[in-house]
Amino acid sequence: MRYPLTVPRTADGALAVTILRWLNAVGEDVRKGEDLVEAKTEKITLYVTVPVDGKLVEILAPAGQKVSVGEVIGYVEG
Repeated sequence: MRYPLTVPRTADGALAVTILRWLNAVGEDVRKGEDLVEAKTEKITLYVTVPVDGKLVEILAPAGQKVSVGEVIGYVEG
């Protein structure tokens, strides 16, 4: 099953974040709870964590892209 990776709500109430970097590449195994994406708002840096054990299968928002809170930025297959 494919699980979406979404941008979480931020502590500073921002409506959008900028993706700084992906910590794994497509095709790599990932573990539930580990940090997968580093992103930032104007005030804070945050991490998107892996929802299930599996494999990163798709990246929709590459580094440098600005995305909305709640937006799907990639998929993990688990």
